[in-house]
Amino acid sequence: MGELLTLLWKGRTMKPKALIYCRVSSERQVKEGHGLDSQEKRCKDRADAKGYPFVAAFRDEGVSGGLLERPGMKALLAYLDDHPTEHFVVLIDDLSRLARDVTVHLRLRLELKARGAELECLNLDLDKTEEGEFVELVMAGTNQLFRKQNRRQVIQKMKARMEMGCWPLCLPPGLKYVKTEAYGKVPMPDEPLASIFKEAIEGYRDGLLLTLDEVRRFILDKYKVYGVARRLSLRGVNDILTKFLYTGLVKYEPWGVTLREGKGKGFITLETYEIVQEILAGKRKPRLRNDYNADFPARGVVACAGCGRPLTASWNTGRNKRYPNYWCKTAGCQYRYKTIAKGTLEGEFATLLKSEELPAGAFDLAADVLLDVWGQKKQEGMAVREQKLKQEAEYDGLLTNLTARVAKTADDGLVANYEKEIKTLLDKKTALGDGAKVQRYTDEQFGTASRRVMDTLKDPLGMWNSDEYEDKRVVAEMYFDERPKYDYVSGFGTASLALPIAIIHDSGGQKERLVEMEGVEPSCE
Repeated sequence: MGELLTLLWKGRTMKPKALIYCRVSSERQVKEGHGLDSQEKRCKDRADAKGYPFVAAFRDEGVSGGLLERPGMKALLAYLDDHPTEHFVVLIDDLSRLARDVTVHLRLRLELKARGAELECLNLDLDKTEEGEFVELVMAGTNQLFRKQNRRQVIQKMKARMEMGCWPLCLPPGLKYVKTEAYGKVPMPDEPLASIFKEAIEGYRDGLLLTLDEVRRFILDKYKVYGVARRLSLRGVNDILTKFLYTGLVKYEPWGVTLREGKGKGFITLETYEIVQEILAGKRKPRLRNDYNADFPARGVVACAGCGRPLTASWNTGRNKRYPNYWCKTAGCQYRYKTIAKGTLEGEFATLLKSEELPAGAFDLAADVLLDVWGQKKQEGMAVREQKLKQEAEYDGLLTNLTARVAKTADDGLVANYEKEIKTLLDKKTALGDGAKVQRYTDEQFGTASRRVMDTLKDPLGMWNSDEYEDKRVVAEMYFDERPKYDYVSGFGTASLALPIAIIHDSGGQKERLVEMEGVEPSCE
């Protein structure tokens, strides 16, 4: 203990070592200016003038002064924590570099004080008297005011551009900024993404692509054709289908900017956008093209064996009448323009469905197994939730105790330690997740949904022979993992079954093998 006190005394009586903190608030300042370098040079000059040995500089590049969590500041505080016996002074060239928010300013001042570090500002003498503290607080409030005024001015300018029909915010994929003489930078289609998204959005509108996953697969296939190295999730697909800016029009409700013509260009019509939103909301069914209706239910469902692309279909005129045919239109495919009679292809597709059909009892058994697994997972989930609630209660008790201690102590060192413990407990509590999360679906809802799915899968041929166009598409999508491929010479090959069908098929109708199915959770859809 004596040695430690001696080290602390020596560290406090010697000249403090200099740490420098620099910050700029925008990426543009980082790329185009030398603000960080000039700040650091001025602070180094001050350190030399006062005889402070320079140790390290910490920078925050393009970080707002209204934020508490900053990489550079966190690194500086961590450095102070790693050198508790040394005396440091933190140099900043202007008070606004520390923060441009009063709450953040006070919090950072306390963080530095708790670590025994002093703060020196080149543009303001931080007097430790009551009057000096008042001036510092007034300056911190002024910096906050300037930040908010700057933000307001930026928003006003951006809103003015929006009212002109120019979009000043970030662009979604598929659009890029192009500089024009009249209006500056305006959104324009970014190829090949614009064409890919346009075809996907219109395909969803027309019913050529019925689900988000179909849209996703379509876009990913196009990415491969154009050599686009991008990933795409279902959420990303939903974003693509809901981006209003793709219409080329401008509106922004948060700022009160009503609908108007944009100065840039989009790649879909307003009508297409509105139809897609109604389909997504379940307010309307997909619009079907005249040549893509119940006459050709296998269009988009069956793929060409030569190229793997979906077959198209049409009525072809002969000498005396018109004939319905399926055919491939992919350039370079060996089967391009070779027609397959509607009756032939659809008949063989019905035979394919019949060959893959499983006994009805297997689906009844699968439904029972799903309910059993649901019950098991539900019990496991309840046990986990109870444990989480118990742990949360323990953390809440500790947090209440520590908060009470902070309120009663005047020792800055103890307060800092208590705050660290509080933060650790809060992090642990957050890591637990929502322990009181309720079950999303009741047993009855899950049972009804699973039975409905199994009843659909029970009779695929009956669904295919239905007069309802949607029944035909649904059974085709649910039964196969990928589009069955049709060869012009040999017909259908081996089909890749959807996962539920494959599991039931491989189980041989044995309950004990079906029970091994994974992934059924009480909270999943």
